[in-house]
Amino acid sequence: MGCTIYNLGGVIMKLKINKKLKITLIVITIILIGISSLLLYREVNIPNYEEQNNTLFSYNNKGTVNYQIFLKPNNLYKENPLGPEKIYITEFVDYLSTNFNYEFLGDKEAEVKGKYNIIARVTGFTYEGENFISIWEKDYPIVQDKNFSFNDESKSINEEVNLYLTDYNKFVEETIQATKINCDTSLTLIMEINFTGLTEKVTFEENISPSLVIPLNTPLFKITTNNIDKPGAIEETIQVQLPLDKNKVTLIGIVISISVLGLIFLLFFTKDAPKKDALEKALNNIFKKHGARLVALTSNVNTSNAKNVVSINDLVRLADEINKPIFYKHSENYKEINKFFIINNYEIFVFDLEYLIPKEETVIESASEKI
Repeated sequence: MGCTIYNLGGVIMKLKINKKLKITLIVITIILIGISSLLLYREVNIPNYEEQNNTLFSYNNKGTVNYQIFLKPNNLYKENPLGPEKIYITEFVDYLSTNFNYEFLGDKEAEVKGKYNIIARVTGFTYEGENFISIWEKDYPIVQDKNFSFNDESKSINEEVNLYLTDYNKFVEETIQATKINCDTSLTLIMEINFTGLTEKVTFEENISPSLVIPLNTPLFKITTNNIDKPGAIEETIQVQLPLDKNKVTLIGIVISISVLGLIFLLFFTKDAPKKDALEKALNNIFKKHGARLVALTSNVNTSNAKNVVSINDLVRLADEINKPIFYKHSENYKEINKFFIINNYEIFVFDLEYLIPKEETVIESASEKI
């Protein structure tokens, strides 16, 4: 709310404002100061917290499998053994030399106990669309329940396994003949590692299974490997106190300052505007409701022989019936605007505010509300 306050000869001219509006603004300002002060107190004196994950221990599990293909004597290959990621002729393969390696690496010491198994799993399978369906399988244990333990930040385990594909292909041929089910088959060599760990009185469990897959009962094949790099962590949820939000404190302080200045201005630099008299209220109502129907004249019209109507509404209805405008004498002084009239040929119909509204304030108020 902007205004100008003049200092004339040491006298401060106060802004005039409607009393009800002033009281409303004072109440709103006081409430705003109270709410802002409460928010400022809470922000400064009551700390805020948020949940954060605190890592107690982090580690990584890495399981890999490498292999070489050793060949039977042949006239095709000069290289022996063959390296990985090639296509191999089954008839020339003598055996596979595989090496499983497992590495545990933690960010601090941990007491770890576990065991591992190495299994050769022969599987007969088919596909329905993209869905793999196992028809039969048989496990051949190679390394069983081999225990390990350590109390350190890191540990490495290595196991070498030689696979002779002739034995597994022979089993597949016998199974297909016995079951009369001609399906795809494969050999999966798996190292299953399971362990539990303890650090800072917190336990954790892990299991990983690096593997390789070899197609069986086929004249040539390609090996696929499944190496695993699996990180892990032990975390706890903690409550962390947030720093003071300086921007929020500043914003609340600005709101309080503006509100206090506004309250001071309302209390000491404004005064109640004089109450509108009944005539002004009545005119305001008339112009508000019927302003579009009214025509202002610059000169007076003799209404001494006019016919009076009871209310402005009666005059409006009459104007509608005879399709005539409603006139009044324009004046800068609202107290001189007291008559509204219609001219219909030689007849004049008038609504006279001074005639209908007595001087007593209470009667005038009632008449104003009636208008």
